[in-house]
Amino acid sequence: MQTDNRLLRRAIMLAAGATLLATAGCESFTTRSALTAAAAEPVRVRVIKQDPGKVTYWILPGPRELDPAVFGTPDHPKMLFRPKLEAAKAAVAAHKMPPSVPGLLQHLPILVGVPLKARTVDADGRQWFRMPNLFSDKARIVQGSFHARYEDHVPKDPPGPPGKTPDRATMEAKFTDPAGNRYRVVLDHVVKPPFPGYETQGGVMIDGVHHGDTGTGSPLMPKVKTYAAFWGVGDVYINGRLAQPHRVMHMMTTEVVRDRDYHLALDREMPLPPGRRHIRGQEHHTHLVVLPITPVKGQGPVFKPLKTAFILPNGKPQPFIHIMWEQDEIVQ
Repeated sequence: MQTDNRLLRRAIMLAAGATLLATAGCESFTTRSALTAAAAEPVRVRVIKQDPGKVTYWILPGPRELDPAVFGTPDHPKMLFRPKLEAAKAAVAAHKMPPSVPGLLQHLPILVGVPLKARTVDADGRQWFRMPNLFSDKARIVQGSFHARYEDHVPKDPPGPPGKTPDRATMEAKFTDPAGNRYRVVLDHVVKPPFPGYETQGGVMIDGVHHGDTGTGSPLMPKVKTYAAFWGVGDVYINGRLAQPHRVMHMMTTEVVRDRDYHLALDREMPLPPGRRHIRGQEHHTHLVVLPITPVKGQGPVFKPLKTAFILPNGKPQPFIHIMWEQDEIVQ
């Protein structure tokens, strides 16, 4: 009970969609064979950008309604955290997952599920994850732009450590927070998130589906048609200074999941018809999440709060970054 309460308190720090990442280990013969075979696969490339001066949002922490289609009902719950934690422990024992993953998931359970004790029911019978998290309806308009290039070399995650993948991506994003602080986020390399159930096509996904009940990405985001996505590690610069190096991040361009009031759609509301989308007729938009996770050599991904320059009403820095570009362009 004490452990459950501790992990629920830590869950306030969020998680995402996302997702992810990192560490080293010896390259096995199987891994080398898989990467060699990948060279014969056709490479799919996608380039996406949004120029300055177009609509960009900074997402604030807040609660998230739970869709019964994904999370079940109070009497018949689904997408629970405990089975995913046990699966992670078993994978670590079998030397198939970095040793840090179970501990990380206890800090950030919503990467894979929602603990039963974290669910509440309102007067209308709707279930909620009340802990402030990155999948809220609260947002502020800011300034922002980005350019990303994705190379998808393999259709499935190859065996081996998270960083062993032929997939590649480059990304630079620039934006402000609601207080006017300036950010630059640069991707360093792609990883395969070492989380139970995740299938990321080698860390770069093009023309796929994830989140929701797929088992890949946080289930708090609805299942989305995905034009392109990557999971990776990169650096965060704040006001011109390297402030947060080696951070786990996830970028994705998806069908639109925000309505006219910027409510994050539930699975049962998808796909949003053109007239309900935040920008009428817009087919897609791009999300960037920087998580409170960093890779540690010899351990794997570990929990480490992100220190943004944006101070919340509780006097603490917002512990994650979630940026939405609403007028992106698929260039290639």
